[in-house]
Order: sequence, then structure tokens, then C-alpha cells
Amino acid sequence: MRRAAFAALVLLALPAPADDRLTCGTVEALEITSLTRTRLSAFLRTVLPKAPAGSKIIFEGKIEVANTVMPLGPEVTAFAQHAEGRHEVVLLTDLELSKVPAELLARLRAEALDITFDGKLRSSSPSSAKTGPPVPVCAAGVLRVGTPDIRSSAPLGASLAAFSGARFTGISLTELEGQATATLFNPLSFPLDVKDLVYAVWAGDRKLAEGERHGVRLHAGRENAVELPISAPSVDLLSALGGAVASGGRVAGRLVARVSLRVGKDQVLTLPLDLPGSVQVMR
Repeated sequence: MRRAAFAALVLLALPAPADDRLTCGTVEALEITSLTRTRLSAFLRTVLPKAPAGSKIIFEGKIEVANTVMPLGPEVTAFAQHAEGRHEVVLLTDLELSKVPAELLARLRAEALDITFDGKLRSSSPSSAKTGPPVPVCAAGVLRVGTPDIRSSAPLGASLAAFSGARFTGISLTELEGQATATLFNPLSFPLDVKDLVYAVWAGDRKLAEGERHGVRLHAGRENAVELPISAPSVDLLSALGGAVASGGRVAGRLVARVSLRVGKDQVLTLPLDLPGSVQVMR
């Protein structure tokens, strides 16, 4: 009896035959196609050693970002292009932002996204006799922030941030002071902490004012108005805004900013903003 038990343990410890081992593929890129106040849609581009036949397939399994399972639902639609020994598979992911797990924030790295997945791919027509059995798959990749690894085919930030305008109200012979207002929407179910917000107000190609805010909390699931003090030399403002200063008028402007969010352990993730608005001089 003891010999039989020992033999069974030895068999379990032996490596599986090479043909039975699952060879993983690579996650090549993340392309964001849409970002709204409620959802993020993206193409996750991968290269896999195996995939079912057909161009439209279904992924069943889990996708993780920074070792955190993303709530994407039980099935994800995918499209494949097949070549000998290589299958380019694009997963169409759709993420409801309010369901993003809070633990993701603590695990994120500012410089890269670690993305993995494992599960099965099957044909989108499981009733067809030609589809064959589901294919086990896995893949991993480290996508660097600020490189083509992570890109967007649509403008980002417009639905989550707005420039409510700038007003210069304190007028003196040498300087005008005022306030700009940025509205930042946090779609997540947990707060975000802004370490630094570095900003500048522009009119055309002329920078009117700049400044910084520190230690701003963006409350969960709502708009957060952030007041930004501004000041500009009177002579510069007169040159940039012309008759608007004399008449108390309004001109088109922009708020250009860098928002540094606290993520991970003592890291910051910096997001650029370039938002249209207006600049007004109050007499």
C-alpha cells in the first residue's frame, strides 16, 4: 500500500509531456477607442500560438491588470487573423468604470501596465460542427505608459474634465489677479488623490498665467470643481487680450494642465489636459 501511494506521488510530481504544456502568447498593445463618464472601451491586441478557426471568436476567462481581475463579464468578443504559427487576436474589451476594484489603485505602476489573461477561445458559433473544441490560451505583457504600447484613437479627457473659464478681477497698475476653474469628474467608486496639478491659462499662442495646486482629493462618482488662482502682469494681459481688457469682454482661451494622481506605493501617474474655455476681464 505504501509503495502504491509513493508511486502515485512520483507520477504527480513528474512534468507533463511537452505536447500538453500550455504555451502562452504576448499582450502587444492597448488601444483605447472610447472613454466616457461611465465606460472605457478598448482593443487589447495579442499574439497567440493557438486560436480557433474563423475570424470572429469568443474569449472566456479572466483578464487582469496589475494582478487585479477586471469586471468584463463572462464573455469577450475577439477577432483573429491567422498565419502559420502565429495568431493575431484582438479582444474587444468594455469596462464599466464604477465597477473597477479599489485595490487596482494600490497595485498600479506609474510607468507601465502589467496585463495578463488566461482562459479559452472558442468559435462564436458553438453549435457548428466545424468549430472544434475550445482552445486554452494565456498571454502576458508589460505595456509602457507614454509609448505606442498604450494609445488612443479618440480624444481623451473631454468627458471627464472641463475648463469652466478664467476671470481676472483684481486690477492694479502692474498686475491682474483672478481665478480659473477646472471641473474634474471621478467616475470610480473610490476617491482619487491629486498630488500636483500644474496649470497654465492661454489665449491663442500667448500664455497668460500659470500656477500649481497640491493635495486635491477627487471624490468618488461626482464632479469636483477645483479653483486655480491666477495672476498676470497688466502689460502682458493688455497685449494678449487687446480691447477685451478695456471693455470687460471675453475671449477664447485654454487650460493646459498636468494632473499627477497618487497610485501604487509612493508613485504618481501624470495625465495631460488641454481644455477649451474662455478668459474674461472684469472691470
